[in-house]
Amino acid sequence: MYKDRHRVLLSLVQGTFIAALVIAAVLPFSCRINEEGISIIGGDFSAPILEKFLVLDNRSVRLEFSEPVKLSGIVVSPRIEGISDSSRISYDENLAPSLSSAAGEFGRLEASIEESEDSRTFTVITAEETEVGKSYEVFGLVEDSIGNSLTFCLPFVGYNSRIPRLIITEVQIKYGKGTLKGETIYRSEYVELLAMEDGNLAGLVLESASDGHSKDFTFPAVNVKKGEIILVHPRSAGEGCINEAGDDLNLALAPHSAEGIRDFWSDKTDSHYNDSSDIIILRDTVNLCIMDAVMYAAEDAVEWKSALADVALEVELSGIYDSADISSASSSKGCTALKSLTRQNSAELLNFVLNSEEDYEFPFHSDEASWAVAACSPGRL
Repeated sequence: MYKDRHRVLLSLVQGTFIAALVIAAVLPFSCRINEEGISIIGGDFSAPILEKFLVLDNRSVRLEFSEPVKLSGIVVSPRIEGISDSSRISYDENLAPSLSSAAGEFGRLEASIEESEDSRTFTVITAEETEVGKSYEVFGLVEDSIGNSLTFCLPFVGYNSRIPRLIITEVQIKYGKGTLKGETIYRSEYVELLAMEDGNLAGLVLESASDGHSKDFTFPAVNVKKGEIILVHPRSAGEGCINEAGDDLNLALAPHSAEGIRDFWSDKTDSHYNDSSDIIILRDTVNLCIMDAVMYAAEDAVEWKSALADVALEVELSGIYDSADISSASSSKGCTALKSLTRQNSAELLNFVLNSEEDYEFPFHSDEASWAVAACSPGRL
């Protein structure tokens, strides 16, 4: 009887030991045996993280990962409207339309890969140049040394090497609705900008700290000339909200548009910009910098709300404002559907751009005295 119990106990110990060895060999964690059985000590279950994605130029993008990885495959392909963004899952096809597009089934671009010595950074180089402002996507799979994997699909826009320097000259933060000769008219928010040089607008984005990125306005790939005035309307309301991306700058007829001035209209219809306190940013997403910014606040405001405080600090670091404190913001008191925040020296800047050969310091400096409330004058500096 004793020998039988001893034999059973020995078999259990051997079995447990063998099981522990097998588990240790195939799973990414360590373990130890105790009287209760096998204890899991810890391990790596996390997939690699894509920490940074950069568009370097018109033929290359860079991916940087949190740890050394093996790149199993990568595809660069154009992003196709209605296919790349399809949510449809097909049961009679190999892949859903969106994945088929990302995986290069439609117009795949030939590409090569350069890997860093530490296997954390990869540069993807396409054989042909991407088009400025055109949408593309990078699709791929990476694995770490233990087998944790990450599948990714990253959208990007064809590189723009000719981004012009722009400056914000007027911000209309109020919305108005009324009647004129029996017809309803809408006066919506807008941002007026002055082009300081020739270039293409692809890669520029207008942001509002209070609205969040879901309401960002992304500029189209349109060429502009030095001294040109641009009006961005973040929402459409009523008739005449027509985009002027071509040569005809007299198409838009809605209130707050202007003849001979380039108008861009968002297809969004909800409100934009906080009525009393906000930070409007013009961001260059290609060169990863803030090109210009306007901070405004209610006259009795003593501090930024948490979300705005972070953006204000970013603006200070850009050098546009000397301080992120709300005291640096211009007062929004007096703004109405017919009165806006206007940069005080806009006319002088336009004259300088058109008539001077001298260079200027950029970005332009702003403070609470740089802006004042005045009658709306879209397109007229």
